[in-house]
Amino acid sequence: MRDCFGDDFDAIFAEFARRVRPGRFEPNTDVALADDGEAVIVTVEIAGAEPSELRVMMEERTLYILGRRTDRERDGRGSYLLKEIDYGEFGKKMHLPVPVSHEDAIAVYRDGMLTIRLPVSKDPLVPRNRTEIRMTVKRIPV
Repeated sequence: MRDCFGDDFDAIFAEFARRVRPGRFEPNTDVALADDGEAVIVTVEIAGAEPSELRVMMEERTLYILGRRTDRERDGRGSYLLKEIDYGEFGKKMHLPVPVSHEDAIAVYRDGMLTIRLPVSKDPLVPRNRTEIRMTVKRIPV
């Protein structure tokens, strides 16, 4: 029996590793150790991205964040006089300073900020498996 999730995951990692092309950007990211030292908290600024376009994955002590931000208002704006907002595919790859527990990790996307909480592992040996972190999307009514 084939593992479809594993196949998709391998394809995404291969694509991320091989592709560095114009239009791809790295979002601003903060990495912090919680005050109690029990978790690494990663905050990624990606306002305007659709939650369905975001992927958060781990492999050993490397965190991958992949996604796409689409410029839905491009038509009708005219000619740009100043353009600082990046659109298109984005990716972030970062080595974590401490081993974390993959299975207890959570990701929440709210108000344009992706927050990933990775509990610090008590086991110094990091699992070699790949894991996709499931996300919860919080929509706050205005």
